[in-house]
Amino acid sequence: MKNFNINLFVLILLCLFFSCKKEAKPGTSIKTQTDNVIYGNPIKIEITKDENSVMTIHADTLIRSNGGNTTLYGRIYADLFDKKGIKSSMMYSDSAIVYTNSDSIKAFGNVLIESLKGYKLLTDEIILFNSSNLVKSNNDVIFTSNSNDTLYGTGFWSNFDMSNSQIQSPKGSMSK
Repeated sequence: MKNFNINLFVLILLCLFFSCKKEAKPGTSIKTQTDNVIYGNPIKIEITKDENSVMTIHADTLIRSNGGNTTLYGRIYADLFDKKGIKSSMMYSDSAIVYTNSDSIKAFGNVLIESLKGYKLLTDEIILFNSSNLVKSNNDVIFTSNSNDTLYGTGFWSNFDMSNSQIQSPKGSMSK
């Protein structure tokens, strides 16, 4: 009877060992999820209006909160489209929040927007308004034009392709 109990115990341990051997690595599949967290490689969210793409966002991690907003973390990359659905810019950031009850997305942490027309915006935080295709920041910004002029300031408004932009409080000086 003692050998039977030992053999049974060893058999149970082996079953547990082999059943727990499968590794689940975050970022390998969209199917890897815990509660309201989804890991992907990458996760892709597409926002459309009138059958045209407004924005396509890629991220490593998605967290769905109780308020309905979606928080994205890890290597955020977004394609921004004009009102005709043609890609006009790319946006990079550390994280972003997709607001469910509005038409906006907040990106924060090392935000860079690069326009296909050659404009660049660097800041810590921006808001992207989907329905109007506008970009807004209340923070310090560095804006580089397509002729490599660099402007500094606080507060920024622009369309998605950055061809119509404004720094609300410019900083610095110019000399001849």
